[in-house]
Amino acid sequence: MTQKQIQEWKEQYGEVYLLPVEDKTAYLRLPKMADFKRAFTALQNDGEIAFGEVMLNTLFIGGDEDIKTVDEYFFAARKELKEFFIYDDAEITPDGNASIITIGEAKCKVRIIGRDDIKIAEKKNPSNKAFVTQEKLFERICVEKDDAFNDKENAKIRFPLYQAIEKLQNKKVVTIKKLSTRRSSIRMTPQPLSWPNISTLDYMTPT
Repeated sequence: MTQKQIQEWKEQYGEVYLLPVEDKTAYLRLPKMADFKRAFTALQNDGEIAFGEVMLNTLFIGGDEDIKTVDEYFFAARKELKEFFIYDDAEITPDGNASIITIGEAKCKVRIIGRDDIKIAEKKNPSNKAFVTQEKLFERICVEKDDAFNDKENAKIRFPLYQAIEKLQNKKVVTIKKLSTRRSSIRMTPQPLSWPNISTLDYMTPT
């Protein structure tokens, strides 16, 4: 691949990633939230293989097609795609009955989340599409926000934002106790709103 072509991709997509798999190489663009939504919907409906197929096919902009079509290359490549889920954590600061969420230089203020907020957000996502409930919930609870939060496609903002909102939902730890002669308890935390369980891998370096 020529440097001219890579530079053209950078101008078009903003960031370009190199994904080498042994003797093959793929070039990927930076994913947007719409890409993640499609991929996680595929994960929910059809499993991890479908997730990898959607992500790889969507982000692939050049390189060896074998990485998409030949199983031994595809299986290795799809694991590395999880690198795209590594984002800096948001900082959460209490502010009276609200919280300030800071992501990089961007800040927003959200109020306390109530059960009705969650119910309404879920109703606005009848198809249970990935990330839509979190998106609708943020729209309800946001009091103030910088312009960066207006871009719903910016995964570098949206991923940490949704994780921060989850943490605010699940601050309390619940203890279930069985009332019997011998007391026992189970500690459990509330379940998140359809947040995928994705492990992290080493970073791929943008070209």
